[in-house]
Amino acid sequence: MTDTVSPPRAARRPRRPAARSGILTTMSAAALSIVTLCGTLLLTPASAWSAPVEPDPETSDGPMLSGEVSYTMAPAGNGILDDGDALTVSFVVDNGTLEALDAVDVSLGLADDALASRTSLSSWLEGDSAARTEEIGTTSFGATLSGAEQTARLTIDGDDDALAGRAPGVYPLAATFAVGDDTIEVRSAVTVPDDDGATPLTVVVPITAPAIDTATLTAAQLEELTGEGGSLASQLDAVAGTPVVLAIDPAILASIRLLGTSAPESALEWLAELDSLPNARFALQYGDADIAAQVEAGFDALLQPGSLTALMREADFSSPVVLDEPDTAASATPTPTPSATPPDVDEQAGRLPALEDLLGMDTAASDVLWPATGTGGATVADAVSPVSGEQEEAPLILTESDLVTGTGATVPARASATDTQLLVYDSDISRELHAASIEDDTTLRAAPLAAASAYLHFAADDAGDAPLLVTVDRSSDERSRLALRAAVLAATQAPSTTATTFAGLIAQDPTPVQLLDGVPDEERAYAAADMHGDEEALAQFATVLDDPQLLTGPNRDEILQVLGNAWRGDDTWPAVVASQREGTRETIDAVGLLPPSTIQLLGSSSTLPVWVRNDLPYPVNLTLYAQPEDLRLDVENTVTVVASPASNTRIEVPVQARIGNGEVDVALEIRSPAGVQIGSAERAEVYVRAEWEGIGITVLAVLVGGLLVIGLVRTIRHRRRGQPDDETAGDDTDATGEEEAEDDR
Repeated sequence: MTDTVSPPRAARRPRRPAARSGILTTMSAAALSIVTLCGTLLLTPASAWSAPVEPDPETSDGPMLSGEVSYTMAPAGNGILDDGDALTVSFVVDNGTLEALDAVDVSLGLADDALASRTSLSSWLEGDSAARTEEIGTTSFGATLSGAEQTARLTIDGDDDALAGRAPGVYPLAATFAVGDDTIEVRSAVTVPDDDGATPLTVVVPITAPAIDTATLTAAQLEELTGEGGSLASQLDAVAGTPVVLAIDPAILASIRLLGTSAPESALEWLAELDSLPNARFALQYGDADIAAQVEAGFDALLQPGSLTALMREADFSSPVVLDEPDTAASATPTPTPSATPPDVDEQAGRLPALEDLLGMDTAASDVLWPATGTGGATVADAVSPVSGEQEEAPLILTESDLVTGTGATVPARASATDTQLLVYDSDISRELHAASIEDDTTLRAAPLAAASAYLHFAADDAGDAPLLVTVDRSSDERSRLALRAAVLAATQAPSTTATTFAGLIAQDPTPVQLLDGVPDEERAYAAADMHGDEEALAQFATVLDDPQLLTGPNRDEILQVLGNAWRGDDTWPAVVASQREGTRETIDAVGLLPPSTIQLLGSSSTLPVWVRNDLPYPVNLTLYAQPEDLRLDVENTVTVVASPASNTRIEVPVQARIGNGEVDVALEIRSPAGVQIGSAERAEVYVRAEWEGIGITVLAVLVGGLLVIGLVRTIRHRRRGQPDDETAGDDTDATGEEEAEDDR
């Protein structure tokens, strides 16, 4: 037996409160002194008695403290103990309080008798049952400073009497942390595998992007996500070389493909690597949209993605996209036919790919739906299971065993509830695998992995030759490649299971079960209904375009992204919904009449100028309707116009005055070719002064006539005086000349 203690280190902040077996969170050291009066405490899980202490931010210069002390026990090797193997267990004390924690002694106990069933395992891990354990080793910690974390490891040799000769089964493991006169028990389990047979197992892993509120990921986002250390790159690295089934968000594929030649190189390489993987796969809803929210909102059918033409440029498809061939020589697995190839731009250079080309992938099943955890109950399954539209067969609903009526026993992976076809994943195993996949600390990750191995052992015993299904569920937070891969390998390499194909699982005869209702989320349902109502209004407005999908397509995809499961648990989600709805309203308000100014009509016929505002980047087709409210004015009732994009367009409406003068209001409104009113109606005030035209002409005629007469009279007079004037002018000139000559002399 050996034990080691690591030196104290700064604790990672913030830390989530532990809510699973293997981790116990306690109150502050000050509160522990009060608990001393109550005697020895044996408590599991931690959440049953934790009393967080709020730290004082003004007195703490270090990282933000949790206000709690947590104790963790984690068996190494996923808690699997083969005959002759040593047992290594790690213990962690994390002091998140403002006070130093006294020295801690740890005693490790292991039961001689194995647990009888998975129900007894759950009771043990949750602290609802007791088991007699024998001490097999001890270790200790020194004082743990405020904000510090310490780790100790204890190894029990494989030939130790406590380990040797154990029969296959799951054995209770307990660590007792002694803090002064108080004791805190943390529970886990070790599994001695059974070499007789292996149960077929299928593991499903989602490939999803972080939450966004736009129709697609931008080039910058793709470059970050698919680059080294990016979330998408980590997910692909984690599943490479494993037999897992991939549940892929098709919005990721579309985001890369619609960029054509302008897509980041890392994104194109990521897509090529995905294509080269031999794993079976199926498509999630676009944006991994929340299926239950759509059903609870009363939609007749699940929302399908809209056209992405508006987000593409022909210049990006003028030449083929050249991808480096993945290096398959070093791969132990054969390279299959690509299942998600980019659009073929060689033969159709300059043409934009169709939506099915952007989203397309080969799927193991024609239609698999995966509602979020806790939502795939009877209501959702009944709503989406009927065959409709172009479907040839009913979809398969991927749901969890917790929603199947039973006593906690293992549920067959292939099942049916009346006419609903189900794929049922094990809730206990999947929960522990998910917890491990989001834990970055290797030591802490071992605790849920040990629990997952224990549940897998019982599930395999219960299932026998029938296949099992587990998932490494979605995560709203980014998870590291190492954490996700550790969770995947814990399931796929479990000694009691063997990998089976997804097609083989689907082909199994279903076992009849009864499905329970999931937990409804009214807030998400109301949001889905509201955004869908706005979408219907946008569809009416979009009839102003030659191709309405230029507006309706991206808007539909935005709705699906906002309904994405990645937004679950995000406090900012209501604001995201409000922003999406506001954007839709702004689009609908992008075209309208500008308020007309007062117009003076001085003639019997003229034109009425009307301005149309178009803030869209597309030309819009409009018909202007004008209706005078007085018979003194005759107006051209309809004028068709194509308003230029991102500009104001002038419309000339012919008008003609009839009888009399005065003020006339003209009602104006514009409609789409489908007859949908666009924007609000306006009124133009027209002052009719029709007689001014005759008066003006008369005055002008008189002026012109008078000028002609005056000119004619002057001309005649000038001619009549022309000769005498010439002689006189000559005499005067001679006289003047003589006088000037005499002066010169």
